[in-house]
Amino acid sequence: MKKTAFSLLLLTATFCQISQADGLYGSIKIQSAQQDLSSALLTSPRVNNRVISPDSNKNITGSVALGYGFKGDWRLEGEYTIKQDSEFKSYWAPFNANVNNMQVSSSRLMVNGYKDFPLNEYLSLYAMAGVGVAHISSEGYQSNPSRRFANNSQNNFAYAFGVGADLKLNQQVTLGTGYRYVDMGDIETGYNTFANRINARDEQLKGKLREQNLYVEARMSF
Repeated sequence: MKKTAFSLLLLTATFCQISQADGLYGSIKIQSAQQDLSSALLTSPRVNNRVISPDSNKNITGSVALGYGFKGDWRLEGEYTIKQDSEFKSYWAPFNANVNNMQVSSSRLMVNGYKDFPLNEYLSLYAMAGVGVAHISSEGYQSNPSRRFANNSQNNFAYAFGVGADLKLNQQVTLGTGYRYVDMGDIETGYNTFANRINARDEQLKGKLREQNLYVEARMSF
């Protein structure tokens, strides 16, 4: 009997919480994505130092999300970020003439939490944090495309945090803009498929994949 009463009390509290929430919404983001490959490594026993590091790669991509707004200006959403392709080039001594080109494709599935800070009826600021999975495929080549590193696919833990601002046009439509930083972890290609100086399969490209987003967003409440 006590368990039944407790269950009813919990159900009532949950219903009250949901009834005062903002409800279900869908979101589309268009974003500038700058990817960086930090701590880049060429795993080979015959190189001694990096001459030129990989530079940043910029692209325009997007994402879609489905979320729910709760009491207290909290939101929770699931977000899928469309695949992005990047290339990173590096040179290593003593083989300075050999470019190592790392080709990376990445997409993400994230769960994001938001805390809104209303300034007035229409304008609000927010902070966000998210965790999820990044699906990453990495391959590349050395000197020319015929000297390839094998493809390697992996699923990495990813996390993100950011800030932004929203403008509520009416009860259904909100426009926003923001910035976020995303860490997608350590990545690596497969080993070399070409014959190196000692005819060994002992070379691969590695690094840490990071991304920064500037984005605009449109949200529609249902």
